[in-house]
Amino acid sequence: MTNLYGGATQVFYQISNAFFWPVAVALLVLFAWSLADIGALLVQWWRKRRESPTDLSAVAVALAMDLRSSGGRRDVLANVAMSPSLARFWGRVQARLRAVDSNDNLDVWLEETLQQEEIDVASRLDRSRALVRLGPMLGLAGTIIPLGPALQALLTGDVAGMVGHLVIGFGAVVCGLMMSGLAYVITLVRERWSRVELKEMENLCELILRALRKRQQHEVDEEEPYESLSTA
Repeated sequence: MTNLYGGATQVFYQISNAFFWPVAVALLVLFAWSLADIGALLVQWWRKRRESPTDLSAVAVALAMDLRSSGGRRDVLANVAMSPSLARFWGRVQARLRAVDSNDNLDVWLEETLQQEEIDVASRLDRSRALVRLGPMLGLAGTIIPLGPALQALLTGDVAGMVGHLVIGFGAVVCGLMMSGLAYVITLVRERWSRVELKEMENLCELILRALRKRQQHEVDEEEPYESLSTA
C-alpha cells in the first residue's frame, strides 16, 4: 500500500512539473498580449477623442431626402458627420438598397445586419473576456506547481532553492492577476464603446424605416389624384 501511495505521489509530482513550462510560457505570452492590448486601447481612445460625434438630426434629414428622391442611389450622407463604425454600417445598408428593387423585407434584413454586428462585437470581446478568466487560473497554477519542488528543497535543506521556487510562484500569481485586471478594464471600456456604436446603428435603422414609410406614403398620395381623374 505504501509503495502504491508513493508511486501515485511521484506520478502527480511529475505531472505537475511537466505543466510548469507550458503555464509559464502561457503566462508570459498572455501578459505581453494584455500589455499590447492596453496600448491598442489607448490608441483607439485617442482616435475616438479626435473623431467628430454623429450628428443624428443631420443624418435623419439627409437620409429622408436621399430615400425620397433617389431611393438610396446616391450617398447624401457622405458629408454628414458620422462615427467610423456608423459610416461602415451605412455603407453596408446602402449597398443593399442599391442592389434590390423592392424594400418590402428591408426591416428583416436590417435586423439580421444588426444581429451580425452584435456577433462581431462579441467575437472581438471574447479575447479580453477569456484573459479575465485565464489570468487567475494560470496564476494559481503557476503558484502551486513550484510548491512541490520548494518542499523537496526544504526537506534536503536547500533553503536557497526553496526561496527560488517560492519567488517564481509569487511572481506567477502577480502576473496572472495583473493580466486579469488589465483584461477586465479593456473589456469594460470596449463594451461601453460597443454599446454606443450599436445604439447608433439601431437609430440609423429606425430612421431608414421611417424614411421608407414616408416615401411609400408620399407615392400613394401622388397616385390618388390620378386615380380620381381616371375614375371621373
